[in-house]
Amino acid sequence: MSLPLRSRSRRVRVTAAVPVVLLAAALAAPVSPAAAATPTVSLTPVVTGNLFSEGDAPRIGYDTYASELSWRVSDPTGAVVAEGDEVADGTLDLPTTALGWYRLVVSVDGGAASAETSFAVLPDRDAADSATGRFGAATHYGQSWSTDSLPTLATGGFAQLRDEVYWSEVETQKGVYDWARPRAEFLDAARDAGVRPLLLAGYGNPLYDGGDGPVSDEAVSAYAAYAAAMATEFGDQASGIELWNEWDLGLGGNTHTSPEDYVNLLAAASPAVKNAAPGLPVIGPAVANLNTDWLEQTFRLGALQYVDGVVLHPYSYPVSADALDDTLTRVDALVREYNGGVSKPLWITEHGWPTGTNARAVSEREQAANIARSAVISAAHDAARYYVYDLVSDGTDPAETEQNFGLLRAADDARGAYTPKPAFVAYSTAAAQLAGATPAGRDDTVDGVRQFLFDTPDGPLRVLWSDAPQTVRLSGDTALAVTDAYGRTDTLDASGGDVFVSVDADPLFVRGPVTGTASTETALRLDAGVVGVDVAGQWSVAGRSDGASTSWRLTLPDGRSFTQATAGSETATTAVTAPAPRETGTYETVAHVYEGDRAAGVLRASTDIAEPVTLSGTQAISADGVDVLRLRLANASPRDLPLEGLSYTLAGTSAQADVPTTLPASDAVTVDIPLPDLTERQTFSAEAVVDGTTVRAEGAVAPLVIDDAFGAAKRSITVDGALDDLGDLTPATFEAEGTTTPPTSDDQSARAWITWDDDALSVSVDVVDDVHDQPATGANIWQGDSVQFTVAGGAPGAATAWHEFGMALTSEGPQLYRWLSVGEGAGTVPGAQVAVSRDEDTHHTVYEVSVPWSALAGVDRDASLLSSAIIVNEADGDGRDGYLAWGGGIAAEKDSAQFHPVRLLAAPDPEPGEGGGTPGDGGTAPVEPTPAPAVGSTAAPDTSGALARTGTPSVAGLLLPAVAALALGAGAVLLRRRTARR
Repeated sequence: MSLPLRSRSRRVRVTAAVPVVLLAAALAAPVSPAAAATPTVSLTPVVTGNLFSEGDAPRIGYDTYASELSWRVSDPTGAVVAEGDEVADGTLDLPTTALGWYRLVVSVDGGAASAETSFAVLPDRDAADSATGRFGAATHYGQSWSTDSLPTLATGGFAQLRDEVYWSEVETQKGVYDWARPRAEFLDAARDAGVRPLLLAGYGNPLYDGGDGPVSDEAVSAYAAYAAAMATEFGDQASGIELWNEWDLGLGGNTHTSPEDYVNLLAAASPAVKNAAPGLPVIGPAVANLNTDWLEQTFRLGALQYVDGVVLHPYSYPVSADALDDTLTRVDALVREYNGGVSKPLWITEHGWPTGTNARAVSEREQAANIARSAVISAAHDAARYYVYDLVSDGTDPAETEQNFGLLRAADDARGAYTPKPAFVAYSTAAAQLAGATPAGRDDTVDGVRQFLFDTPDGPLRVLWSDAPQTVRLSGDTALAVTDAYGRTDTLDASGGDVFVSVDADPLFVRGPVTGTASTETALRLDAGVVGVDVAGQWSVAGRSDGASTSWRLTLPDGRSFTQATAGSETATTAVTAPAPRETGTYETVAHVYEGDRAAGVLRASTDIAEPVTLSGTQAISADGVDVLRLRLANASPRDLPLEGLSYTLAGTSAQADVPTTLPASDAVTVDIPLPDLTERQTFSAEAVVDGTTVRAEGAVAPLVIDDAFGAAKRSITVDGALDDLGDLTPATFEAEGTTTPPTSDDQSARAWITWDDDALSVSVDVVDDVHDQPATGANIWQGDSVQFTVAGGAPGAATAWHEFGMALTSEGPQLYRWLSVGEGAGTVPGAQVAVSRDEDTHHTVYEVSVPWSALAGVDRDASLLSSAIIVNEADGDGRDGYLAWGGGIAAEKDSAQFHPVRLLAAPDPEPGEGGGTPGDGGTAPVEPTPAPAVGSTAAPDTSGALARTGTPSVAGLLLPAVAALALGAGAVLLRRRTARR
């Protein structure tokens, strides 16, 4: 409902989406506990979750002791869309009414105190339309969640929930059922809100089998009767009954995890439910671990005859949603194998990505992209249902994955109860676009771009995305409506010529008849920049496909425009500038391109922004072989700046560093602080005062015995699948883990080498394996024969974020995949080369990879120190069966403290036959930027069938070390929500 605007003294500036806000900060943690304890300004939702309908003026309450308040609204790209000041009266009415997700920051006393929240503007939705659709969300109202958040399901346009009705709560006396509690907990509220529930029948009941999973005849019969009674009670309201949850993992106190026990339960409960409510779908087996044969065993035992739909929980985080596509294909094939060639509906009743600081968490933008992609992929497979896990985050600790899956923030989040993450709006947008959609195929004409085609009640729909940003040309005869992941729609005129759109990780929805797609050189690119200075860039536009001469105009959100002309098929390029950023981080902009008055394209570009002066710290090995904390103060500005001092605190001891009085322009000052003999991980902080401004850094160092570090020789390798001559170097050796039967040397053995040069870090592995088996691709390569390795900055245990890679010889050729990263997300690796070759006669498999330093954020090449671990996965046809390990922290748990220290050695002495070498100098001069390959570069011709280059190179430069330093922090042991998958 719309609330009237109040009259007050205010100054409002509605801007044209100037892209200035740090994306990481836009999605950051709430204000500090100290600030929250004595708030000078705080924000409070007036409407549940700050979820507003299109056309309503967003209204947010606040409390402050100040007389005036400043505010700023930015969109998901960080672009400021409105800002202003007002006399404080406790309620803020915002002029932002366009569909989308927004971040609001308010401040008082000139920025001395601030607070933030998020809000969304959504189209009006009829709950009845989405209550029978494909999309919903998992909830825990049965575990005492407040139902205050329940109406948001309808608001978001996915008015379906999946929740538990606990057997132990409704049957406390044998054979007697009391449904008052689940009705009061959420089912009556769901009915009132028009939200349709999928009901989970679980778990154990102490009246039977001691509360364990029901396996005795009495317990099985009692469970079947309870499920049937539930169907009778709620059959007219529910969308289905899910028989138990994740039996294979032993959820609900169940110790009987065998497929035989589950199918026995299913065989009793399913007919009972069907007899009570013949039209109500019965679904199972809610399998959690799809990397074993547990699901197939249930099919062999006849499970498919008892279910109307197959339930799966295909978690893959932090791997991108594209893994879901392969999983659904595999499960459907398995179903058809055991069901006479006929598919059964797939019900995805849990699936999601946690946000936060855990190594397996993703950013809020990545969560949004992955959930929207998953909605598209599930629709492309015509899945019966897709339920995001979960609607509301279960806590506020950013280090705990289990607390941060929500589309909405927790009830006690400092940013406001149930306020939206970007994923709420992205999922809402996808659900609206895919309403009533039926799959109509795929289009693979543009390399690297996923294109899913649908027929919808409103005409043809095409959904596109790409891991590496690129531009796609679209051909058509009419107008095309292009909607981004957050609901903003641009109409492009394809009747007068081709149109073009930037495609990136966020799904892009194109509605209307598209007659063709192709790649194009048209693009907008931005250089790395600093706060307060206009960002330089280049705009390229390809000539018309018909060769006609024409003029083009590009407009940026702040109103500035640029023009250029093309003749024939040539591509023209001109310099552009974008508005000066106000904050550090990822800077994005959206530009519109016109041919005359014809709307011809929407282009997006992003780059990294740093402060003109940055301070970073990392653990390093100095030129004379000492374990040090290296502080680096860099000046990216064009003028010398006065340096008033540099101080640091390490392990509770504070000191001043000896530094010059001037910080040179476009230069840096580096200070090495010798570390004591550490016995445990220690945090540090540092600050410098430069030109009157204080800059800070913090991080951690960890115990290091330099003489025990693995030596990585400075040597370039040729990535071709043929092992380089590394005989003079000592290899890493492996131990068998994860299997009860250690392999013999003929079955599996391995040696590995780590080398480096000025451009890249390289890993070479020689594996002896009697059987080569790799059925998977992409994110799932760890399931077969493959190599995984980690790279982290500093000594083992110092880093809380690091890179984890895998390489394999797949049916599609050699592949490199990154599961974990520092600020980059999962997927392919820009500029990397990988080669894998297999000799069946000798049973040798050679793995080689070269990863550019520019793709290893958080790792300082000149520190001469990093940490790493390597595993060689073993598979002989039945999935992964153990692995060889050099170090830990990869497969059993994610823990950088289990990595090995690696010392980057200088080039060897010139005497023939000498290997190894002396430590690198670690230098005190500024780190020079690692040159990035040219955008669009490709691998050398593949003459062996074993060479590949992955990804599209990203722009890296002088500012990368400062940005990467933000990855350091506290806490090293990282636990999984689900059982170990990699």
